[in-house]
Amino acid sequence: MSGKLIIEVEDLVKHYDEVRALDGVSFSVYEGEIFGVLGPNGAGKTTLMEILCGLRRFDEGKATVGGFDLIKDSYKVRKSIGFCPQETLLYDLLSVRENFAFAASLYSLSSKKFKERVEFSAKVLGIGEFLSRRVQQLSGGMKRRANLAASIIHDPPIVILDEPTLGFDPNIKREFWELIKTLKNHRKTVLLSTHDMYEADELCNRVAIMDKGKIVALDKPHILKETISGEASIHIKVKDDQIKKALKTLDKYDHMVRDNEVQIFVTNPWEIMSEVSNKLISQGILTEKIEVVEPTLEDVFIKLTGRRLTEE
Repeated sequence: MSGKLIIEVEDLVKHYDEVRALDGVSFSVYEGEIFGVLGPNGAGKTTLMEILCGLRRFDEGKATVGGFDLIKDSYKVRKSIGFCPQETLLYDLLSVRENFAFAASLYSLSSKKFKERVEFSAKVLGIGEFLSRRVQQLSGGMKRRANLAASIIHDPPIVILDEPTLGFDPNIKREFWELIKTLKNHRKTVLLSTHDMYEADELCNRVAIMDKGKIVALDKPHILKETISGEASIHIKVKDDQIKKALKTLDKYDHMVRDNEVQIFVTNPWEIMSEVSNKLISQGILTEKIEVVEPTLEDVFIKLTGRRLTEE
């Protein structure tokens, strides 16, 4: 990735008493990309997002957002970003349009600019059908969409999203993914935090994998999967009482057991799969499942930390 740097973070440190929530975090985000911070709960993602939005102070390090120093030019930083947190920050008793008007007043938008931004939100973010409805009458997906629209009412070049689809069902989640891609298509730079490996893989040009306050890997998703997790592997499911026998039969291959499945790591899994299957059959071992599975970002995280993304 190359181009103009729009966010630069260098050795950020944040303590909460004895806990080191951020432990020397460094990364850069290029203009126009979707950059993801992937990690489990407690990794430090929300702390990082809140610091970059000026909502929380840090103890050491430095950062620039939109070319402005996070400490010296905090007002200019806030004008450069739109922050959409996990929780909805809209007033339930106001209509969506009234919420937009309130958000616009914080940035002293002219009536002409406000009208343009409402039209943009109606057309691009799909909120036109419920502009006049009170927020308390909206579904969860509508609220999150309206919340996103309100957070970028001032047309900032940078959009920061903290766990944007947390709690969404799969269909609404995919709809929201399309909205995020639309922001990129409208020349926005998007920084998002997530613990959803599929979300990071689907959306992000580059991903920083974060664990216990540190960035443990950073690159394009496909490069992370290829270089750290390796190639596709063969996954075999057998009955519990046959796992030991299966492991003995497959001893010549590099393998491990995870979630009651035997995983075999070879450079040519598609070619080897029939050989593996025949070996098992010859020993009277019946497979409930045998398939080739491509590596995921969770596999990368497991290789780096020894834990799953969903573990505390």
